[in-house]
Amino acid sequence: MDGTLVDTTACVEKAWRAIGAKHGVDVDQLIKNVHGRPTLDTVKEFFPNTCHTSEFAKAFELNLVNVTEGVHGVPGVHEAVAAVDKNKWAVVTAASKMWAQTRIGQVGLPLPKTLIAAEDVTNGKPNPEGYLRGASALGQEPKNVVIFEDAVNGVKAGVASGATVIAVLTSTSRSDLVAAGAHHIVDDFTKINIVDHGDHINLTI
Repeated sequence: MDGTLVDTTACVEKAWRAIGAKHGVDVDQLIKNVHGRPTLDTVKEFFPNTCHTSEFAKAFELNLVNVTEGVHGVPGVHEAVAAVDKNKWAVVTAASKMWAQTRIGQVGLPLPKTLIAAEDVTNGKPNPEGYLRGASALGQEPKNVVIFEDAVNGVKAGVASGATVIAVLTSTSRSDLVAAGAHHIVDDFTKINIVDHGDHINLTI
């Protein structure tokens, strides 16, 4: 969701740099690994043991979620979402449900009927569990699903699920997205045309 539907890249990276510096973390390495994974997973990998609690991760998210400077919908996303019946798309995010619902609302997007968040899965991205749950909730086989992603971990999860993955160039370099296995790469949703025919959806790039 972050970086795919809602562009939060600037404010999220700024916040991670600040808290990382405070705790003596290699912030450049940290920034390379924050996108597309649960906050607590990032904290456990890079921060001192005293920070390895869900309370620390939740406090970080609560302090950041209402920072809206630079936050906006990825170009073309409102039109893309409006083109598809609400029962045919889902959000699968490494963020918490609170974060996802708040950020989606901040940019004026409708909440999807299906939202799979960090607390809904045992294994976060790059494990495909979230995407497999999302496909099941939509009543679809993964091979019939198209996933939009912006992060390496998310692309890997999508590919592992068996779906087609389209990467959006918001937070990650093209070369890293290619290496992660993205099937297609676009600048944003303005490069995509979606038509819902009822019994099937046509998507062209």
